[in-house]
Amino acid sequence: MCLNSFFRVILLTLIIPFAFHSPCLGQVQVQVDVARFRHEGNPLVEVQMYFSGSSLVSIPTPDGKWRSSVDVLIYFSKDSQIVQYDHFILNSPSQDKPELDFVDVRRFVLPEGHYQIHFEAFDLHHPVDTLSIFRDVQLGGEQDDVRFELSDPVLLAKAVASSETNALTHHGYYMEPIPHRFYPATAELLYFYQEVYPRPSAGTSGTYLFAYYIERQLGDGSTRKVQQAVTKTRKVRPLDPVLMQMDIRRLSSGNYRLVTEVRDSNLNLLNTSAITFQRANPNLDEEEEGTPGSHAGGFLDSFLVDLPIAELNYSLRAIAARVPEKDVELLNATIQNPNPLAKRQLLFGYFIRENANRPDKAYDAYMVSARAVDEKFRSGFGYGFETDRGFVWMKYGQPNDVVQVEDEPHAPPYEIWIYDEFPFTGQRNVKFLFYNPNLAPGDFQLLHSTARNERQNPRWEIELYKKVGGNEIEGTNIQDATGVKDQYYRNARRYFNDF
Repeated sequence: MCLNSFFRVILLTLIIPFAFHSPCLGQVQVQVDVARFRHEGNPLVEVQMYFSGSSLVSIPTPDGKWRSSVDVLIYFSKDSQIVQYDHFILNSPSQDKPELDFVDVRRFVLPEGHYQIHFEAFDLHHPVDTLSIFRDVQLGGEQDDVRFELSDPVLLAKAVASSETNALTHHGYYMEPIPHRFYPATAELLYFYQEVYPRPSAGTSGTYLFAYYIERQLGDGSTRKVQQAVTKTRKVRPLDPVLMQMDIRRLSSGNYRLVTEVRDSNLNLLNTSAITFQRANPNLDEEEEGTPGSHAGGFLDSFLVDLPIAELNYSLRAIAARVPEKDVELLNATIQNPNPLAKRQLLFGYFIRENANRPDKAYDAYMVSARAVDEKFRSGFGYGFETDRGFVWMKYGQPNDVVQVEDEPHAPPYEIWIYDEFPFTGQRNVKFLFYNPNLAPGDFQLLHSTARNERQNPRWEIELYKKVGGNEIEGTNIQDATGVKDQYYRNARRYFNDF
């Protein structure tokens, strides 16, 4: 009945060496959200891009400030045909210091139908790899008896009145989408924006009721309303833009849903939508600790109650590979939080989703695997499940085959992992290539993979055989080359293609 909530796309990471000013880890991080609206009766897709400034190379500008630049390509295809696209260079605002995040929005009007969205981006100041994301989206197709259509709701970091005209202004307001749908402890207000479109059957006059409230997502998959619905009487008009705010200072840490509803004057439900978000509020959690009845679900009587802080932190780090990208910031904040209650809450929430009846069994089985992976891949640079190989093992499971090479004269030790079936992306014969460029014990790094949403490096062979020098690169154009000349002792390409 309602439109589906917009989805999140997290672009993959790639290694970037230092140039001007770049982060130590050098990981390009771009979050892409897609929200569906209507414009003059036609579907409109809003692509919201949030760039992590610390992951991009920054260069100084003539006025003494800093700027990052990204080459972006967005296009929509239908039945294997490109129907609309936009290719542009996106520059961050001039900033007093490097590594500041920035956001941009692009809008596309398309006919109703099913499309595939393609998003590609790379750091203009270090174009090593092109990062690609592919997702499906359905535009239109609502039921004929729906009297009011709803756009996807959009959660905002800020919303202020503005007379400017730019990508982030809409209907007289500057609206900045919030990244990761995550509200940190410093957030006091939740802003959201949504549009309501009456169908001809609703008429062109009169009023309707718009209601919104917050539900908490419980560990067993159910929800519980934590705030009474706020109901507003709205005038029916061809497009009704709704911008609301909610006080979330007393909203404790956890997973939530913002629910919106359209009702008639008799309170009959006409349409509804929802969007999930996360809240971190450790100060409130500490305040409520010890309050009778404050620990929903009685989880303090569960398997986690006697675990010391060190074991809680170990367990939290062990689930990092399985936590959705949108939850990583909350996970890191929970690890840093000295309050054991917050740690138990997050762990309990994770494992009760794995097994609602026996989360203790799910926890025990997972930690047996985590300890084995920790032991297998521990390298002296953190836990074994935090290394690249251990992380992939924990995330995707044990590979079907492993090719280990330690004696090639032109390459450091490397491994190729093969997964015959890869249900995470619907692929088959997926491969990961790890190498040890520093020759440190166990320090294998992910160089290339064929898995979607993992690092894909077309120049992996050049990087692997770096010591052979530029004269051995295949082809005449070094900038565009992706391989090295075939030699007897250079087997990585053969292993990668044949297995």
